[in-house]
Amino acid sequence: MLRFAAPLFAVLTPLPAFADACDEMWFIRNLHFDRAGYCFGSTLGQNIFDNAGCTGKDIRLDAEAQAGVDHIKEMEGYHGCKVDTEAERIDMPNDYMFRKLEDLPAPSETGSACMGWRGPEIAVLAGHRVDAPVVGTVRPGMDIMWDYESFGPAGWEIVSVYEGSDWVGLGWVEGPIDPGLCTQLAG
Repeated sequence: MLRFAAPLFAVLTPLPAFADACDEMWFIRNLHFDRAGYCFGSTLGQNIFDNAGCTGKDIRLDAEAQAGVDHIKEMEGYHGCKVDTEAERIDMPNDYMFRKLEDLPAPSETGSACMGWRGPEIAVLAGHRVDAPVVGTVRPGMDIMWDYESFGPAGWEIVSVYEGSDWVGLGWVEGPIDPGLCTQLAG
């Protein structure tokens, strides 16, 4: 499931309901390539990633990134995504959340949520390691969504964090999160 600062009930609707889903998948997939040094030739790629520090078109992804890219390509094919790479922009208002991450997730076809977190504050990290930079916090009353796939090490979860209907965070937590500390579970 993909979400775009939508209320929780909309977040749990099927992927095709969001026209922006293809843009997000394209962005995450190509962010992997950008980080590996890929030099984009398309108008969209150059506008979004600017080619600063690129090293060429023959790049290699590590195993985790390649697994994420393969998963995204499969989803793009399944949903018939065709992003216009000659466009100048895509609808990605929350791209900064993904750019802050060291380890990128892949969108999931399914999702679940912990609505009304009742536990302690949880640091949300940029990567799946204990010393990764903190990029957010889950505080009591917030909602936690599991709507991305992780191709990283076991014991880590990628979560989206909502405050009311606002998507306020994305990052990694050392899991599992105790569902008994949720006011309500969905999904």
